[in-house]
Amino acid sequence: MIVFKLANGNVYPGEKCIWRTAQTATGYKLSHWEPHTNVAAGNAPTVNSATIGAKMGYIGKSGRFVAYTEDF
Repeated sequence: MIVFKLANGNVYPGEKCIWRTAQTATGYKLSHWEPHTNVAAGNAPTVNSATIGAKMGYIGKSGRFVAYTEDF
């Protein structure tokens, strides 16, 4: 399951969020992210991920967050 972790430590499930990624020279970064309780097709995220330190990833077997996207 995809999750999003913010710099303040809050973790949000991916199925309750909308996001955008952007390609970098070495991979991908999360460019925009927004939590929603009712995600609808066509909604656009408005929060710049760099300002809140959001990263996309998953929770591994050890219980730790494993990032898919790069740091800013």
